[in-house]
Amino acid sequence: MDYGLINWLKDGRYRIDTLKLLFERAYLSSELATKLDINRASMSRILKGLKSKDLVEDISENSRTVTYILTSKGKKALENLNKNGR
Repeated sequence: MDYGLINWLKDGRYRIDTLKLLFERAYLSSELATKLDINRASMSRILKGLKSKDLVEDISENSRTVTYILTSKGKKALENLNKNGR
């Protein structure tokens, strides 16, 4: 288990909630922002951070619309958080 990564996730207010939503299904950034009741710029920063840690990835098919999904590393991190009572 990567405790540094787990601590980084816990340190951000919406990081874990974003992973939990993406565990359910793929979302647009704007949909995530609406679900978490935060502005789009904040959601963009959160997703950028999660993407830099390889926890989420974006998919788009020749479109300006970008959909985010959870990576296998993101799923594993979420499982580790759930085991540890988060």
